Amino acid sequence: MSTPAPGRSTGATLLLSLGSLIVLVSSAVAFYHSFAMDPAMPMSHMPADDDRKLHGMALSEMPEMFTALGGLLLVVAGAALRGRPKAVPADSGKGRGGRLLITVIGTAALTIDISKTSTLGFVIPGLRTEYGLDPRTASLLAVCGLTGTAAGALLFGVLTDRIGRRSSYLIATLGFTATSMCGSMPTFEGNLVMCALMGVAVGGLAPLLITLLTETVGGKVRGSVVVALSVVATAVGYLVAAGSALWLEPVFGWRILWLIGAPTGAVLALLTPFVPNRTSAPAPAAEGAPAVRHLPRSSRALTSGLQRAFATLIGLLTFGLTTWVPSLARIGGVPVHTANLMLTVAAVAMIPCALLLMLGYRRFGPTSMAAGLATVTAVLLLALTASGAVAEVGWIAAGALVAALFSVNSMAAIFLPIAADLAEPERRGRTTGWVSLFNRLGGLMGPLLLASLVSSASAVLVAVSALALLCGAAAWYISRRHRLALATLEPAVD
Repeated sequence: MSTPAPGRSTGATLLLSLGSLIVLVSSAVAFYHSFAMDPAMPMSHMPADDDRKLHGMALSEMPEMFTALGGLLLVVAGAALRGRPKAVPADSGKGRGGRLLITVIGTAALTIDISKTSTLGFVIPGLRTEYGLDPRTASLLAVCGLTGTAAGALLFGVLTDRIGRRSSYLIATLGFTATSMCGSMPTFEGNLVMCALMGVAVGGLAPLLITLLTETVGGKVRGSVVVALSVVATAVGYLVAAGSALWLEPVFGWRILWLIGAPTGAVLALLTPFVPNRTSAPAPAAEGAPAVRHLPRSSRALTSGLQRAFATLIGLLTFGLTTWVPSLARIGGVPVHTANLMLTVAAVAMIPCALLLMLGYRRFGPTSMAAGLATVTAVLLLALTASGAVAEVGWIAAGALVAALFSVNSMAAIFLPIAADLAEPERRGRTTGWVSLFNRLGGLMGPLLLASLVSSASAVLVAVSALALLCGAAAWYISRRHRLALATLEPAVD
């Protein structure tokens, strides 16, 4: 493929640099402006007895929001002008230090990406109080955000092929840096719009990063290492969201949970030069390495369809539970601070579990481990519910909900690496993007499904148990089909 003309390349670089600078400066100004504003302004719905609480601002008071949008459009134009980069092998020009740096950046970006979605659940209680919303209306925030992530999965799947991974990464990170100013929106409707736009930026980042990590690690340990990194990113991402709710929300109010996306997104955007631009071509096989074995087309199609069904169920579980656990954990007299502390402790506990999940991946295989984790989750929650303790004791109900969230977050952390690991190299990006899309579509239904049960912890746990059993059944069948497909290739290999 021919390289762009020098003049075209220079113009694209100028647009990318100028647009990035405008977005970063505008977001920094908006972040400062949110803390410097007068808390007694008429647009505020928050109580005026605590001057540290953040409040909504009228759109006329936020010109930086429109300049950030203009800057982002310049970045998109620059990326389009630069065009599609050359395809190079995944490890081309990268030594051990380079691969380690890419792995660290990818894991850090995935952590922030996950924290943005996890923040939805912690934003909703304060948002409901400020705007006086019922659970079903408040769940529209999660629905809009997840609609954006579904659109983002499709959009960035196309952009990655058209403009390369580095440019896609830059657009995504700048996108959710700019949309973090949704924390200053004065109305619920404004929050819905900005949350959807933030979702578009976030939605394309997760499959892009998982694909990047899968190709960067490589080798026999690829799947297990990427699963461990994904679990760590999920745990730390949720820890960032839960810790922010625990320590920052009591001081600044729920809006700070959106606004902190500005500095974290800016840091990730500044790391863009270290992200490989395009690694879609498979690396040449090493001498003596076993030949790549391709599954029969019929088996690939069936496994791919089942993976999408599995991802949909995981989306129902994860996004539904993540959205409502912070609210449900406060039922039964559990203080807000105690509920947030329990959720933070659960996130911390996930980090050492990453090693156990990595060992389980290598010992039992990806889909067998997913099936076992889903089944154990369902059995545990059904036992707790059947004992009657969940309905009687508030802190036991909160503990059971936290345990459920711990389990489904672990399941959510492994489904995308499994899809990337099982996919053929030349289709890995598209496969991961489609599986992520179905996960987001399932997530759209999760908050609405659990919203009707939000007044009863026992009902939520039974619903989660049933969904977990379905996840376990799907994962088991995927595992069985994959083993049978591989077994048909053994005679040819021998």
